[in-house]
Amino acid sequence: MDKFSEQFVRSRCFLVLAYFVGTVGITAQVHAAEPSIQQLPGPDGKAAVTCVVYEPQPIPEGQAGLIVHLYGSGGSHRKNEYNIGREPYATCRKLLAERGYWLVVADLGRFHWMNEKACTQLDAVIDAMITDKNIDPKQVHLFGTSMGASSSLIYTMRRPERIKSVVAVFPITDFTKWLVEIPHYRVPVEQAHGITPETRNDALAKLSPLMNVEAFRKVPVMLLHGDKDRVVPVHHSRDFAAALQKKGYPFIFHEVPGATHNDKIARTYQHEIADFLTKGIQPDQPASSPEKKQ
Repeated sequence: MDKFSEQFVRSRCFLVLAYFVGTVGITAQVHAAEPSIQQLPGPDGKAAVTCVVYEPQPIPEGQAGLIVHLYGSGGSHRKNEYNIGREPYATCRKLLAERGYWLVVADLGRFHWMNEKACTQLDAVIDAMITDKNIDPKQVHLFGTSMGASSSLIYTMRRPERIKSVVAVFPITDFTKWLVEIPHYRVPVEQAHGITPETRNDALAKLSPLMNVEAFRKVPVMLLHGDKDRVVPVHHSRDFAAALQKKGYPFIFHEVPGATHNDKIARTYQHEIADFLTKGIQPDQPASSPEKKQ
């Protein structure tokens, strides 16, 4: 082989090797973002809470932020059974990881509706993440969909000092009205909270964010809701946004024309959701934009 041919072959081999190494590096980077299943300590050292944990990419040297995702009714930590693990949220997951935030999906039960047990379990999950992962206690955020959206708001009502901000995608904000509108949810909601006909009125009012707006005085809320939602009518977000606005509390509300009760509603808003959770409400950001399309 002449000198020129030898150099050409070496160059081609180098290029192939470089491509292979680069491809392996890219593949490793993708796989590194895959979540792990972890058992985090439960309340008072009792049964552990199963969680899906997404690590930041890379893990910050100092304190990190934490996003806890609460899934919709019937969900769990299993693959495809929690909303934020699905395709419409893929970009959002990536952005949160790149910005140094841990993302945790806590399995609190399929129909917990943030009852007292779920509330204490979530306390324990947050405590464990703060202790074990060097989380900044002032950077704990909630991100919920449907039941999980309502549960995020309910938890914040009970622990307003623990939560920095909340993203609520099609939340129920008035349980008294909703259980009349969609009556087949009455049994699971009332069973979760031990509600009886005698305690119903007071108990449902205590669960309803619309009746407890004061809890959100210092906790910014982002609401996302479709105007064609037949599971949770859009007035739940409209009414809550109006109540927050009346009080002068921080919020963002996007009513999406044509959108139903489906994760696809989030696809267009992934960057804004990530910005809201990691940067807060920007000074020039409108509080409400019902005209924005999916």
